[in-house]
Amino acid sequence: MVNANEIISRNILTIMKQNGKKQVELANYMGVSKQVVSKMLSGARLISAVELGKAAAFLNVPMEQLVRIPQGVSETNVVRAFMGSVKSENARNGLKIADEIADMICFYERNLENYAAMMQPWEG
Repeated sequence: MVNANEIISRNILTIMKQNGKKQVELANYMGVSKQVVSKMLSGARLISAVELGKAAAFLNVPMEQLVRIPQGVSETNVVRAFMGSVKSENARNGLKIADEIADMICFYERNLENYAAMMQPWEG
């Protein structure tokens, strides 16, 4: 399964590199710290729709360009890609369980990180 957040991050990084943009410039434009942008672009933090819109505006591209899946994208999860070469069913099941646990840890970490922002009142 291809991780959409990884694809978005790669697309943003590619466009930034093509245009000579720096992460600190994106952070300043978005009004967040460089660490937040670094986590978003490394896949350690989900990119919200609002942040995606700001990144698109900063890069002067439509949001659709940032979410577009490149042609020929293969499996990006190393564990899942490696599972195909494991011979033992027990080992394959063990890797699957480890992958699911890692996904849960990342999910809860992202939620904890975004908790403060989610608790803020919506501005209309």
